[in-house]
Amino acid sequence: MRRVGRPKQEGISRDTAEALKKSALDLMSRSGYRTVTIKDIGREAGLTTAMIYYHFHDKDDLLHATIEYAIETALEYYTNTSRDVKNPAKLIHEWLHMHVALQPEIGKVLKLILEYRNSESQNDRVDKIIERFYGSERTVITESIMRGRALGIFRDGHDPAALSDLVSTFLDGAVMRKRVFSDYDIAASVGVFEQMLWSTLGYSGSID
Repeated sequence: MRRVGRPKQEGISRDTAEALKKSALDLMSRSGYRTVTIKDIGREAGLTTAMIYYHFHDKDDLLHATIEYAIETALEYYTNTSRDVKNPAKLIHEWLHMHVALQPEIGKVLKLILEYRNSESQNDRVDKIIERFYGSERTVITESIMRGRALGIFRDGHDPAALSDLVSTFLDGAVMRKRVFSDYDIAASVGVFEQMLWSTLGYSGSID
């Protein structure tokens, strides 16, 4: 499986910047981007305001970097779990269950993306990373479906792009529902959805 993310930078500076992004992700998703201040983020990360401004121009820059970081982390996770996987069903399975494993982080970044989309702080860099995530999702699902058909393990009858959009919509909804209802069993829901997807595709094999 080809890598869908990109390599991280190395060094202490990277570690400090990542600590800031993690703190920003937690605070902004919990309290809202407009409410959280640079000082709040520094306090959460145990760093000075000056250190934050060393790494980021302003709060907008940190917001953009935080969204980018969270999405790249998810893509790297998928790359690692799907490495050397050949079975198209297994590739889809790994994408679905990435949203279970990373639900807290993905839920936080989805909330930030919604706030970003409704703000005046639009940025080409952020737009591109959001497009990369959903583009990677569409690539994983559509290419896996087409490969499964070529191998004779999935049946024809449904547009792969339309199925990809359905998968994407379900996953976003499931992740956000878990943020609203803490007792919601996202793992069970993803499992049911996966079985419905296999039924739609006519797949009766294993995912090993």
